[in-house]
Amino acid sequence: MTPENFEKQLGPFVLVQRPPDQMTQQRAIQLGTRRTIALNRNAPKDAMSLLLELDDLLVTTLPPLDSHENLTVGRLPDCDVVVDDPSVSKHHATLSWDATLQQATVNDLGSSNGTTVNGVEVKAPKSVNDGDEVGFGDAPYLYLRTRTLHARLIKSKAT
Repeated sequence: MTPENFEKQLGPFVLVQRPPDQMTQQRAIQLGTRRTIALNRNAPKDAMSLLLELDDLLVTTLPPLDSHENLTVGRLPDCDVVVDDPSVSKHHATLSWDATLQQATVNDLGSSNGTTVNGVEVKAPKSVNDGDEVGFGDAPYLYLRTRTLHARLIKSKAT
């Protein structure tokens, strides 16, 4: 598949993460619509190491995006990006895409456990760059442009 078709199918960017462990999944389901809880897990510090483990990762693709459209990130099923983690608020943050600038922006919605970009708390809308780590509560994601993911997949198949 060409990079252009890959991007057309998946959208301009993806969020990549290690699959949550069974305890995290169970706690998120039990939590339902109640307040968030932090698990204080010791996550690996090097988000880029995810690119070496592509076969074992979850890649969150997004619905088709129009420029400046907001996608809601949160724990509830009515969110565009559902994060099954008890540290994630019901409606935690938004992601938006500016097609003209080819840039994504993340904005925290007053969540209980915060949103970070590369470990720095997001207090106002923040641009996200290819390869940045975006954290929703205790749930870390690697933000990748779809074409970067495509190149990595092609490279991993070749080796």
